[in-house]
Amino acid sequence: MEQSVFNFFHGYVRIRITGASCERFLNLCAHRGLRLWRLSAIDGGCEACLTKADFYCLKEIVRKSHTGVRITKRYGLPFFIHRYRKRGACLSGALCAALLMVWLSAHIWSITIEGNLSQTDDVIFEYLENEGVSHGIWKNQVDTQELSDGIRNYFSRFSWVSTELKGTRLTIYVKEGTADASEAEAVDDKSGLYGIAAAKPGEVVSIYVRKGLACAAVGDTVEAGTLLVSGRIPVYNDDGEIVSWQECEADADVVLRTETAYYDEIDYETVIKNYTGNKTVRHMIRLGESSFSFPGPLNSYDCCDLTVDITQIKISENFYLPIWFYEYETREYENFKIYISEEKACENLKDNLSSFIKKLQEKGVQIFQNNVTIETRENSAVAQGILITDESAVVRVTEEEELQE
Repeated sequence: MEQSVFNFFHGYVRIRITGASCERFLNLCAHRGLRLWRLSAIDGGCEACLTKADFYCLKEIVRKSHTGVRITKRYGLPFFIHRYRKRGACLSGALCAALLMVWLSAHIWSITIEGNLSQTDDVIFEYLENEGVSHGIWKNQVDTQELSDGIRNYFSRFSWVSTELKGTRLTIYVKEGTADASEAEAVDDKSGLYGIAAAKPGEVVSIYVRKGLACAAVGDTVEAGTLLVSGRIPVYNDDGEIVSWQECEADADVVLRTETAYYDEIDYETVIKNYTGNKTVRHMIRLGESSFSFPGPLNSYDCCDLTVDITQIKISENFYLPIWFYEYETREYENFKIYISEEKACENLKDNLSSFIKKLQEKGVQIFQNNVTIETRENSAVAQGILITDESAVVRVTEEEELQE
């Protein structure tokens, strides 16, 4: 690869060697250290490639070998510049385009987040913005290891965070829940004194400590902010007295039995959207921070939905450019009232509750007891109650700070 780049910038030619002493010609080239490649036989001789500088050394070899040499093709940057030497604007444009691509490749133009469930992308992007990580930042200003540690410490539900920087794309992978020992990143014990505290009130169902000292036992009732696992481990002497403390970052699997309030209401009289089929589409392009709208029909609908489709331009899978295309689609609708029965409303409430429970289970939450009841009222049906759940409702805190409920 390096040799190919060298040949391109210095220029090389393909020559045709004719005569009865082609082998003597090749032997003389080898004796003088001239490199030939892509050697192939043809009728009456052979063809090969050699650098532009080596070509000027062939005069004596041709004379001694009684052969003929003719250039069939020229390659490389010197010949390209010579060919288009009178087209200055074209060369200047190509040079500017090359410099622009180099400048663009030194920045981050795409940031994606994968694996988050409890936290929305907007919340994580807000954190990144506060840390100075945004679209257009220089890549050498981003420390991926430091960024991973910062996200993990800030978002307590993230047990594992990894950042990957490829091309102009920064990808942040996160995993929620308590980290496994094999997946958790190694942390220097001197990096700080961190403990694990309860994120909400509940009862300790299980506690398995990998590193640190348990401050609660199974069956204990704790409040939000109660320290469950300490990063401070006492060191005893032979008399059972504490002589020192060993500090570390606590690591444990803790499950709390907590209560989650649930409320949902469905009116018997419901207004739905009846789409008429009329719609308008407008387009916009954004270059960095500047936006340009294309001419299009204006929206004159009284009731409408607006959807936006955003596409970022990229050259390859990981080479994104600061160019975004926006497509705004406006769909007209009319409000239409429908009436549902009590039975249908109760059925919809049950479906909503099932979906809510399914989302909790996807996050690793186990439903211990379902105390949600459905009742019918004059104008609506209501589902309300308490879900008793077993979950890893903990946060990582420094033991010197107080966790606010």
